[in-house]
Amino acid sequence: MSTSAVAGLVLDVPALIDAATGRTEYMRALLAVMTQQGYTIAVPSTVRARAAGQLTAPAQLAELDWFCASGTVLEIPLAAADAAEIDYLAKDHFAGEAAAAHAVLATRRRGWPVIATSERAPGFRAAGAAAELLP
Repeated sequence: MSTSAVAGLVLDVPALIDAATGRTEYMRALLAVMTQQGYTIAVPSTVRARAAGQLTAPAQLAELDWFCASGTVLEIPLAAADAAEIDYLAKDHFAGEAAAAHAVLATRRRGWPVIATSERAPGFRAAGAAAELLP
């Protein structure tokens, strides 16, 4: 965890999908622990939108909404002022994917690590973000 005044994590798309589907139960357990400890989970709005686009079952979309509505989750909106930086990060590290770039921006501003898959973690690390692996 971070040493900032408020500690937390930033989620990448696969981690948020895991929370909605319960595929590994890791994210649901993590939410419970983080809630108990008073930590925050940051979900960039672009990450949420991309995750929602990959979920097809109504129950999974409902779980996504429930997860994001919890008091522990902070949704980070996409600001027009950040567009150029997100575009740069997306092109340089994520083959143009804005959601991952938005997550990098959130990690940089908060000093928190991102939870990502082993396939996506190198892009986060190359962009200067600490990455923890989703099991």
